[in-house]
Amino acid sequence: MIFGDMGNMMKMAREMQGKLKDIKNELKNDMFEASAGGVKAVINGEMELKDLKIDPSETTNHGRLEKNVKEAVGRALKDAKDGAARKMKGLTGGLNLPGMF
Repeated sequence: MIFGDMGNMMKMAREMQGKLKDIKNELKNDMFEASAGGVKAVINGEMELKDLKIDPSETTNHGRLEKNVKEAVGRALKDAKDGAARKMKGLTGGLNLPGMF
C-alpha cells in the first residue's frame, strides 16, 4: 500500500511539474501595464520590463519624471507579481511553496 501511494505521489508531482511549465510559458506572454503621469510601463509575468513610454511633455520636469517612472514601474511590477501569484495559487491549491514565485 505504501508503494502505491508513493506511485500516486510521483504521478501527481510529474503532473504538477508539467502544469508549472505551462504557467511559466503563460507568464512570458502575460503583460501588466501601469501609468503614472505621462509614463507607461509594461512588465511581463516574469518581471521583465518590456516597454516604457514617456510623454514628451513630461521631460521638462526631471524630478516629476523620475517619480512617475518609479511609480509606473512599481505598479506594473506589483500587478505582475499578483498575477503570477494567482496562477501559482491555482496550481498549489493555495499552499505557499517557497521558490514558486
